[in-house]
Amino acid sequence: MTGRDRYPSDTLPCQMEPTTDPAPVALPEPPPPTQRVRVPRPVHPGQLTHRWSTAFWIAWAAVAGGFAAVWYSARVTGFSTWWLGPETAPRLILISILPFLAPIALAIAGFVGARRLPWWGIAGAAVTALVAWGDVGRVNGYAATEFALALGGLLVSVAAFSGVLRAGEPEPTS
Repeated sequence: MTGRDRYPSDTLPCQMEPTTDPAPVALPEPPPPTQRVRVPRPVHPGQLTHRWSTAFWIAWAAVAGGFAAVWYSARVTGFSTWWLGPETAPRLILISILPFLAPIALAIAGFVGARRLPWWGIAGAAVTALVAWGDVGRVNGYAATEFALALGGLLVSVAAFSGVLRAGEPEPTS
């Protein structure tokens, strides 16, 4: 059936009598959606609450990202940190990844919900500060940046003490 057969030649579609639609067909009610309920891991005394654990691992992942920015900047500008070495004679890769070990380990520990994370974070901040100390007098700008990263990790770690579940406290619900 073409458009010519459907409409008379002297009547436009907008001038025709409206037709009534057939009664709507009742569709069956769809089943309720099945939702996967995420059950959070239980929090035991000595562990951080879920939100503090998330803040902890994100902060330490940001510290590792800060060291990646220092690495990139040092290569672009041509200044060498003690752990990278000059571009013409770079350090062994095991020494070059040394500043990343503590922040990445702490980010993973925070992600899996390890115990005593604030204490481990303070130790990680001390290790990060030692990495920064090696650049004092060599490239002071990068040393200041590395000290700032260590300070940021330290502040988050100290603040995380407020999120440690103590013995006898009820487990947080959200």
